Amino acid sequence: MKYRHFNKIFFIIFFIFSSEYSPGITPEYILTAGNAVQTGSNSLEFDIIMIHTNSSVSQFEYAGGQYFFDFNLNINNGGALIYSIIDSDLPLQLQPRNPVVFVTGGEMQLRLSLNIFPAPGQGYFISDQLPGTRIARMKLMTNSESFDVQYFSLRWRNGPVNPFTKIYSFENSQITEVTNSAFHYIDSLTNPLPVELTSFSSAVSGNKVTLNWTTINEMNNAGYEIQRKDNSEEAYKKISFVKGAGNSSEIKNYSYSDLKLQPGKYLYRLKQLDYNGNFEYYDLENETVIFGPLVNELKQNYPNPFNPQTKIDYQLSSESVVIIKIFDILGKEVTVLVNEYKSPGYYTVLFDGSNLPGGVYYYLIKAGSFIDSKG
Repeated sequence: MKYRHFNKIFFIIFFIFSSEYSPGITPEYILTAGNAVQTGSNSLEFDIIMIHTNSSVSQFEYAGGQYFFDFNLNINNGGALIYSIIDSDLPLQLQPRNPVVFVTGGEMQLRLSLNIFPAPGQGYFISDQLPGTRIARMKLMTNSESFDVQYFSLRWRNGPVNPFTKIYSFENSQITEVTNSAFHYIDSLTNPLPVELTSFSSAVSGNKVTLNWTTINEMNNAGYEIQRKDNSEEAYKKISFVKGAGNSSEIKNYSYSDLKLQPGKYLYRLKQLDYNGNFEYYDLENETVIFGPLVNELKQNYPNPFNPQTKIDYQLSSESVVIIKIFDILGKEVTVLVNEYKSPGYYTVLFDGSNLPGGVYYYLIKAGSFIDSKG
């Protein structure tokens, strides 16, 4: 033991010669912010989607829009926020511009500025089929280690005070504001997203329990809090945390080993946590039993070499007075680590050699008639 990502002409011709549409009817729409997924501890993505809802009587040639939200700054955990467009169904010249995080009147805002208006006939025709036209896929990040989505509280900024969300279309070849905030919605920003667990089992080896679980689908999955209780406890206690895959449609296998348990009966469960704070429990169906050791044993210390501390594990098959001593290379007794009565079970003792010179040391255990030493 040592001390160490050319059909505009068709549409134009269609609308000129078709009598289906009345050019004086304002197009109607539904505008939704949704499909939110937290892609990391400090990054969130969501869609801004528009669908044309009165297409039987109107055409919706999109001229432009600006999209403003209010939200709660507490999401950022003190860090600076970065807002960006990462995808859109619109051509680049019609996409909203300059995504920024802005403070006004004590409110935090996410802003997308109005694009430059195109000429009539050069707009984009908003889809009337689900899911609609994706105006933009947005990404919000913080430069802090993480943010807390449960405080996000995203909501459309619909006026009456400028700036607020505005939508424009072409009517009779004229740019016309068609904003109707009654149909601006927020969806799926606070709902938990599923984790599909296909198995959860345990295996016992000595005083170690290994938990294994498998998923085939994960969305917004931050991870799993491992919880345990024994027969004497009323409530579960957190013993560890295993990071989840975030978003995955592949099979994921997880494992966790609970070490150095005393003899007894144990119950385990997983607390699966979404990035937005929602959670769900998965209970291990069987009770896990740790039996007492059948033989006395002294194990090798770890780490070895060590500097300046090391741990020594031992096990007892019967009750007895236990004595553990440390000796130097010359056989001189240095210290007594244990000298007390012990019940059958598994034990660990810490040896701190910070007050001793570097070198080689040995340790000896005596428990009844059982005697063993290692170095």
